[in-house]
Amino acid sequence: MDLHAFFNNEVKPALGCTEPGAVALAASSGAKYLAGPPKHIHLRLSANIYKNGQSVGIPGTPGLKGNLLAAALGALGGDPEKGLLSLENINDDCISKATAMLNAGSLTQEVVHDTPNVYVEVELLRQGESVTAVVAYSHDNLVEVTHNKRTVFQGQENEGGSGRLPSYLSELARLNFADLWELAGSIDEENEAFLLKGAEMNLHVANEGLQRPWGLGSGYITAQHMNQDDLAWVIRAWSAAAADVRMDGGPWPVMSSAGSGNHGLTAIIPPALAARFWKCSDRELAEALALSHLVTGAVKAKTGRLTPVCGCSIAAGAGAAAALTRLAKGTAVQAEQASSYVLSSVLGMICDGAKSTCALKVGTAAGEAFMGMLLATNGSKFTSQQGIIGTDFKNNAVAVGELSGVGFAAVDAVILRLMDSQS
Repeated sequence: MDLHAFFNNEVKPALGCTEPGAVALAASSGAKYLAGPPKHIHLRLSANIYKNGQSVGIPGTPGLKGNLLAAALGALGGDPEKGLLSLENINDDCISKATAMLNAGSLTQEVVHDTPNVYVEVELLRQGESVTAVVAYSHDNLVEVTHNKRTVFQGQENEGGSGRLPSYLSELARLNFADLWELAGSIDEENEAFLLKGAEMNLHVANEGLQRPWGLGSGYITAQHMNQDDLAWVIRAWSAAAADVRMDGGPWPVMSSAGSGNHGLTAIIPPALAARFWKCSDRELAEALALSHLVTGAVKAKTGRLTPVCGCSIAAGAGAAAALTRLAKGTAVQAEQASSYVLSSVLGMICDGAKSTCALKVGTAAGEAFMGMLLATNGSKFTSQQGIIGTDFKNNAVAVGELSGVGFAAVDAVILRLMDSQS
């Protein structure tokens, strides 16, 4: 398996929530073909993009939220060359103009069906001009831009561009847990440096969340009332604090996993903190982080990019548990068991959109990852199938994927209806 292809595509820096980030990228990519700023912006979004971008903070703004404002900010001041960091340099003038467009009713959106789970279509209108930009299949995959119905940009057909899994994910989905364990130990120096950089990024954001309350302040408040030497609580507080910052629009990028910043927080922060406590080497931490991302990616290969279930808890929680077990000098069998414990614990956690309370889910997943490691390395093990979760990781990933894709098929529609009725 090509680890460089996996890490280059699945583990990337992201500024703010990746769903409004994808909207901003599409808007900024289309806006450069207009003669001037758009007068009206209309979004056509898949249900999952709509859901995850509806209530989440936008970095670099005074508490602004949602896909509509992300589109306006991207069109008025975004830099498409920066991908998911396209809003990195927006200024007060851009924010003022975007807010004015929202207040004037110049920003509209609709949910479209029969699309990929990741689908963003941004239509930008100006006198005599119409530009449409489409991002699909992955959050930073610009598929097409048209100007007055003439194609001016056609994205290269990447491996996932037709909805099929890229080859590295197809291969990953076929591997058993022992294979993932061995792969994690085979990373080269370039992979190692990159993975350690991701740990630094996410710990920095967590530390910011511990300096003052962001969003719900769940990590900050937890840290005020815990024993600072209790690693289980430290992991929970730091992970939640990072999500507090990210969901509230903090201006710092995080390292993502499987296309999601919150997945990255759950997958990275627990092993990074454990390595500090246990005085592990950089190499040991890097291998653990590699395992965390690989396990996360293997689950996501079965569930899909955006799902009715909470991936930052289920997929990344399983990854973090495996990573913690590796750092604790556990075996591959124990790490597989730890991942199974997390899947059993948080299996029914749904995704009702990105918002401040995601920090509670990230904190819960991080805490359960530590508990999974603790159980697996202290003699606890499944003696039989437990519901839909057993001892074999690959079978568990398939079961979670079927539960999410088939069993929860109607969940997103109900969530959207409830969100709209309560907004």
